[in-house]
Amino acid sequence: MVLEINSTWKIETSESDLNGVFRIIEVRADLDCLILFELNETVGTCRPITVHLPTFITWNKEGRAIQIDITPPAFLLVSDEEIEPKNLERRNSNYEKIRSLVSDKQFILDYACSKRTSKLAQHAKQIGYDRKSLSRLLSRYWHFGQSKNALLPAYANSGGYGKQRIAKETPLGAPRTSRTLMFERAPKYIIREADKKNILKTLKKYYLKPNGKYLTECYRDYLRQFHADEVKIADACDRAPHIPSYKQFKYWKGKLVEKNMEVRLRNTDHNYNLKKRALLESPLQDGLVPGSCFEVDATVADINVISEFSPRYVLGRPTVYYIIDCATRMITGMHVSLYHASWRAARQAFVNCFTPKAEFCAQYGVNIYESEWPCSHVPAYFTCDNGEMIGLEPGEKITPFAELSFAPAYRPDYKSFVERRFKTINDKLLHQLIGTTRGGKVVRGDVDPRKESIYTLYEVTSMLIEAVLEHNRDILSKLVFDNPILVEKNIKPTPINTWKVYLANHRHSLHQVSFSEAIAKLLPPETASMTRSGIQFKEMYYTCKKIEDENLAAIAREGGRWSLDARIDDNTLNYIYVRMNNNEGFTKCTLLKRNSIFKDMPMAEVDFVQDWITKFEELSPVTVESIDMKTRHEALETQAKKRAKQSTLTRSERIRNIRENRREELRKTTHSEIDAEISNTSDDVDTKSMQQNVVMLPRRNRK
Repeated sequence: MVLEINSTWKIETSESDLNGVFRIIEVRADLDCLILFELNETVGTCRPITVHLPTFITWNKEGRAIQIDITPPAFLLVSDEEIEPKNLERRNSNYEKIRSLVSDKQFILDYACSKRTSKLAQHAKQIGYDRKSLSRLLSRYWHFGQSKNALLPAYANSGGYGKQRIAKETPLGAPRTSRTLMFERAPKYIIREADKKNILKTLKKYYLKPNGKYLTECYRDYLRQFHADEVKIADACDRAPHIPSYKQFKYWKGKLVEKNMEVRLRNTDHNYNLKKRALLESPLQDGLVPGSCFEVDATVADINVISEFSPRYVLGRPTVYYIIDCATRMITGMHVSLYHASWRAARQAFVNCFTPKAEFCAQYGVNIYESEWPCSHVPAYFTCDNGEMIGLEPGEKITPFAELSFAPAYRPDYKSFVERRFKTINDKLLHQLIGTTRGGKVVRGDVDPRKESIYTLYEVTSMLIEAVLEHNRDILSKLVFDNPILVEKNIKPTPINTWKVYLANHRHSLHQVSFSEAIAKLLPPETASMTRSGIQFKEMYYTCKKIEDENLAAIAREGGRWSLDARIDDNTLNYIYVRMNNNEGFTKCTLLKRNSIFKDMPMAEVDFVQDWITKFEELSPVTVESIDMKTRHEALETQAKKRAKQSTLTRSERIRNIRENRREELRKTTHSEIDAEISNTSDDVDTKSMQQNVVMLPRRNRK
């Protein structure tokens, strides 16, 4: 059993008051205790509690403490550029007020063990802030996973989002206003329950049927049937009638009738299947412990790769990112792409570091169990270059998860672990392959390694994954001197064994982050479109269960496409992540069969195909033959016009006796009538001879 900070547990005990859902906010292995925080439905002022560690382990073995997953609320699943500046400033200000408290392990222990602690009041007085408000900030921080974004204002459900408002004496919404001040608008009508029923009746009668009326005409029929008296009285009094407006009628149509049902009911089954249905189918991530520090770096691989589509094209050398744990030498994340060392490529490595690895490996044909690469965690801080990681965007994306520390320029020894791993994997794998540059050691007269390239990016990535797995299983003698626990437990000194033994003894600084939060903040943001053929991104189409269940593709075909927020994984085109609703997380959408040509390929291959198409479009905007063809067509047109002017027949005479004229033309050009007579004569002879050879067989006697 691994007890991870931020993991959530459902506890049901009879001899204790601990019943409910709790989050582990601190693991004190030195004191044999856990510090838990109860996750109530409402976030108020609540203190953490301490639990004896062996007792908690016993509860887990007996099934009374079970680890569960909790979906984070929507307001947490946003990147910093999507947050309004005032909310971002408020979040950072609130975090600074509690930063020294949440990073003080002794304070957290005292706060959980004693009902009164003077340090909280002293800190509140020191910063000039209310003590109770400070307590609420602490509760909110622990409740939502010890992330900076936990201190964002949760406006998603403010104002009763999704709830139906009931108008009593004054109508809902803004009052009607005149564009100029010369005329007075009629008062707004209050829609009652009876009006809603009448609107639905009218829609069913006139609108929700095949070949039904337009909505505007349906609205007029509604007024004629249910508001006729008011219209007549208002006309006699020379005033505007007090009736529902067309805008109200249309609004309640959208509320009372689901869009999918509207599309179905307004079309026959045949027309719906022919023109309206979804077209989804087609025939075709002093005491070092794991998590104390991860090192991040990138290098250009010592091998050239070729295109998946056309082996004749060399794409150059890919960029490889590695993330390595300093305590165990475990490679916890990687990324290989054709992008140069940049934030776009680095963010993919962070996603790989934060998420489970089995699915990632399977994309490249390497099937493993999660226990073979059990790294899906966030460390206390990252050590990285002062290159692509220096900037506002990397700081805003990563600092909500972990702190960033930068190595000085031209000092690779500050990242010695990850630098050494580059050399190890180069020597063991890449320098043994055809097309390798061998670290730039070129001898005059040697063959250009680019000309010998035979491996695709997919194949190189697959081999690098296997090399990383092999590295994690390799015996590293230096681990023994850094981690005496290996000798105590008599465990082979490999990175993966060191990682597992530390986690099993609850000695680590690792945090968990939800998969949804990782992809929402780190994967490159793009815009996709909901179309009749599925979700379109570039020239590819994707689908998911929600699209099929709610028939969104058919809705898009009827009402037009709309834009969706998406996150793209540059490693593969097999799926993308799409936010179907502003108050939901990201949904995984898979590639449709019609685009199976791009299956298991990286995003760079799409860019290659598009560049290839553009090259031919620029080389030949029009064909030379089409120019000659147009010239010849114009000459024929001139000749035909001249011939038409020379004709002495009237238009009626020209179209008279067309059948006879056709027969005469055929006789003059092909002699078809003579051939037809010969054919008819031979047919008659054959028929007569066949009739003479017919023999009648006896029939069954009738009873």
